[in-house]
Amino acid sequence: MSLKAICVAALPLLLLPASAQAEIEGLLGKYATTKEYCKDAAMQVFEIRRGIVEGPNFLCLLGTPQPAGAGLEAYESKCTQGDRVHLGALTLDLSAKEDHIKISLPVKQDWITLYPCK
Repeated sequence: MSLKAICVAALPLLLLPASAQAEIEGLLGKYATTKEYCKDAAMQVFEIRRGIVEGPNFLCLLGTPQPAGAGLEAYESKCTQGDRVHLGALTLDLSAKEDHIKISLPVKQDWITLYPCK
């Protein structure tokens, strides 16, 4: 990864309030779309890093937290999907966080269920 790419990826982290950074800390790691896929590193295709959510064919840079409903967190984001860039809220459904989370990319898309691979 180039230095420019690292700097661009780190910029949203600087914009997050400390409380939002602490909430994201608990979600850092690799994820798969089923629990069984966690057994195979090649199937752990989603990753949450500080200020970044990445998956097959998308990369989202997280910015400031946005208002969300109960059990939800939303972040202003810039997501690149294929050759398209979307600005808007990336939403995390943490209502069943002990088992799985769900994400919805901007512009509102279907929920993607993700299981943490530990």
